[in-house]
Amino acid sequence: MNLFRKKKKLLNPFLNDPKLYFLSQQNTYENFYGFRKDPFDPRPDPSLFFLAENFREVWNSVLQGITERKGFILLTGESGIGKTTLIALVHLYLTTNGRKVKVIPLFDPPNTTEEILRAGLRDLGFPAEEENKSTMRSLLDKAVLQRSARGETMVMIFDEAQNLPNEVMDEIRLFAEPEPGQPKFLQKIFVGTRQFEENLKDRDLLILNQSFEVRCRLNRLTRAESLEYIEHRLSRVGSTTSSVFTPKAAYRIARHANGIPGIINRVCQEALSVGYTRMKETADSAIVREAIANLRRESKEALQLRERILSRLQKNSEEW
Repeated sequence: MNLFRKKKKLLNPFLNDPKLYFLSQQNTYENFYGFRKDPFDPRPDPSLFFLAENFREVWNSVLQGITERKGFILLTGESGIGKTTLIALVHLYLTTNGRKVKVIPLFDPPNTTEEILRAGLRDLGFPAEEENKSTMRSLLDKAVLQRSARGETMVMIFDEAQNLPNEVMDEIRLFAEPEPGQPKFLQKIFVGTRQFEENLKDRDLLILNQSFEVRCRLNRLTRAESLEYIEHRLSRVGSTTSSVFTPKAAYRIARHANGIPGIINRVCQEALSVGYTRMKETADSAIVREAIANLRRESKEALQLRERILSRLQKNSEEW
């Protein structure tokens, strides 16, 4: 008796059914809905970027400020509004197609002047082993002047600027400070939340606040623009709103997000994930409602976890 009979080859039952073929592939809602990529990926992507009217105005103002060497540029807006995405795409635009621009991006800047200088010098090719703040400033100033003499524009981006201490921001103001009447060779872009605008009213930041020659604010999308935003993103991956959302579902997303692109992305991703698990080719209003409830629950759980961690840290600190 042959105990090792050849087993019959098992066939994938999903291969012959076009509606189930996605199950034999990577299990993501992109495959299920036929997207070329995730249309609501929050990471900066030039092909997905939606230029609403206000966004276009801000884009033009920032680029004009850099080109005309205004020196100090301020960009503010609510969390999730798209500040980091816009400034990351400005960075990408400036550093492609042979433009003579050197950008030092600090999307999560350190909170000390020394570390900021060290990061900037490292980006310029210096070993950045120097510990002396004055020496590092001299190196940065010299590099800015040398590059400017070659016709190159220097830009430093400080994202999440509301987290920077006042004394650090005031010292940044002095980086490559020109003599009165001289061109501003180093362009400094401060990007922050609306809270940053309030921070700048502090007496310690009076001179910095008065230095901004370009002030931009990203505003919320209108309800119509929110719906256009969803359509735009889906069209870039080979789909349409009507293919994956019912009209009521799309309207519910736009109403809930209240003009914040980051919220639109998260709700759309969650709704499509729920639709995928239910094998719903079109997500309806009920699915969107469930997606919103899921996100609220996750947010509440994350907040509770954060509070527990902070409470524990405080308790440990008191015990020590």
